[in-house]
Amino acid sequence: MENLVQMVNGALKTVHIFNTKCKELNIKTVSLLNVDTLCCEFYPVAKTSTDIKLEMSTIVGCFNGLFRNNTYENVDLKNYVIKAYDNSDNEILYALCTKSTAELIGTGEFIEWYTRTLFQENTEDFRLAQAKKIISEIENGLREIVKIKLREKFGNDWWEAGLSNKLGKDVKEIYVNQFEVECTDGDILIAYTYTLQLKKIILTHFNLFKSYFKSTSLFENLMDNLNKIRREEAHNRPISQVELKNLEELHKSLLADLLADLTSFQSVFLTENWRIKIKKIMIERQYKSIYSEHQIVNETDLEQKFLKINENMISLISYLNDTIIKLKSVIVPIYKKNIQQELLFCYEKRKELHQSLLLETLSLNYEKIDALSIEINSHEQKMDEFSKKFILSES
Repeated sequence: MENLVQMVNGALKTVHIFNTKCKELNIKTVSLLNVDTLCCEFYPVAKTSTDIKLEMSTIVGCFNGLFRNNTYENVDLKNYVIKAYDNSDNEILYALCTKSTAELIGTGEFIEWYTRTLFQENTEDFRLAQAKKIISEIENGLREIVKIKLREKFGNDWWEAGLSNKLGKDVKEIYVNQFEVECTDGDILIAYTYTLQLKKIILTHFNLFKSYFKSTSLFENLMDNLNKIRREEAHNRPISQVELKNLEELHKSLLADLLADLTSFQSVFLTENWRIKIKKIMIERQYKSIYSEHQIVNETDLEQKFLKINENMISLISYLNDTIIKLKSVIVPIYKKNIQQELLFCYEKRKELHQSLLLETLSLNYEKIDALSIEINSHEQKMDEFSKKFILSES
């Protein structure tokens, strides 16, 4: 195995010699993770996420060229992990794909490989793009709830009736300066408010919004923190990982409760985050039984066969339980709750059936074992149908 890792390292360092289209790779380390995952850490030449992913595809292509035919004895790789680092040794991009997905590189299907690979990004351009997306959603979410609540109280002429103060006039001036015409339509004017103006509008009518925010002081503090990062993002200055994490928390704190009343407002950030987390759960640890079907069928010792079957079932139940716990930990957008519940039910039902099968196996009740086996096969078919529906709806 040590020689194998050294061989892969050498192949990566010379790949540019055999393929002149590839740039020379600056390899940090090559290692084996969790028995069946080959990992390469490297320093990319590129700076942007898209270009770094292209360099990663070269590494994956090299892995595929070496291992696609399973020619190495005792090597049973299932996944490939690529980690990109900046010059300060900060991880800026992480990619995880299965061995079968990597084979798409070998057949020229780069787009298919790209869409099936799990990426975790931390490049400067990615952080700035994420920051812009999150800030835009927070501001637009607040604008939507302002329109709803003030219209409920003041009617269609809510801007003139509810914001006849200096703040309302300042926003109208912004509109006049941009378009050289006056506007009194609140549904239009609200789009020209800045973060601090939104804060003042909500604080002015806080009784209308108190069900979404615990107190005026907490809301004011959240909006001030948002505005600090907003200034950096507006001038396209670098957004740190800490600032991005703070933005994610601000998104949750400011929008979590009010999204229930914004049925037409779908959070792209929350949806993408949900999809990424689900994909990670499904790809990162794919179930592998302790004993293969071949090993069990060919086991002549009945006691050993019984023990192996039980070990497999206990291992599967543990895997299903871990998956259920992870699925329940994911933050689910309101408009994805139905499909999330369906996904959870699939795993909970499968776990319940296998637990029952394990008990009946121990009691040697063959009639119930046969009935449960049929029910498990039927449920697994339903899970296959659901997975196709899930993939089609979320692709």
